[in-house]
Amino acid sequence: MEKSFIPMKKLLIVLVTSIVIPLLFSCEDKDEDEFTFYDTYIDGYIKDYHTGEPVVGLVFDAKYYTKNTTGGWFSPDPYYALKVAVSNAQGYYKIRVPKAWNNEEVLQISAILRDVENYRFNRYSYPLEKDYSYVEEGLKTRSKREVDIRPITYGFLKVILPKSSNQGWHIGLYPYIYETPYYLPELIISETYNDSLNSLFFKVPVATGKINNAGTESQFTIDSPRDTTILYVNME
Repeated sequence: MEKSFIPMKKLLIVLVTSIVIPLLFSCEDKDEDEFTFYDTYIDGYIKDYHTGEPVVGLVFDAKYYTKNTTGGWFSPDPYYALKVAVSNAQGYYKIRVPKAWNNEEVLQISAILRDVENYRFNRYSYPLEKDYSYVEEGLKTRSKREVDIRPITYGFLKVILPKSSNQGWHIGLYPYIYETPYYLPELIISETYNDSLNSLFFKVPVATGKINNAGTESQFTIDSPRDTTILYVNME
């Protein structure tokens, strides 16, 4: 009587297949995060600081905190919910208050502002946000009407300086406030102004600010959106 043997290679294929295929199906069948919500909201309006015009299309994200997701060094991160609200044509927004995440009670929500056209205020890895504790705000039973968020848009700063001087610069920090977010300064272009001078062109908040060039600090003011202020520094 002859004995039949299954080749080792075929046996390994059968074993691997029997393990991998169920895993694939189990991944496909995995439930998504589940949420329930209170019948309460955080709402309000977003209007330009200087003109009072509605800021349309500003997106809110949010973090949902439970007792086990405090975001600390030894704690899992809170749930990061994308696009929980968008300001409409009147600048109105409305954020639903989450009750539970995967059956864990939510205790706090953080509302996060995204940048939008003409309003750029988020520093790198440091989003502009505001925390709402359910205990302090009573969000389980009542909605929260926020004060108007009044973002500050930009004007232009043109700095003229000698080619022979230090070309380094630093614009002083503006307040980092959720209710009144300042436009984050940015260099638009650096170019030759004439044979002896260079120019730096910035977008800066419509406000009073300071620029430091090689230890020389100069103050400037932008009075209205899209105005341009020209500043001469280190001139002999």
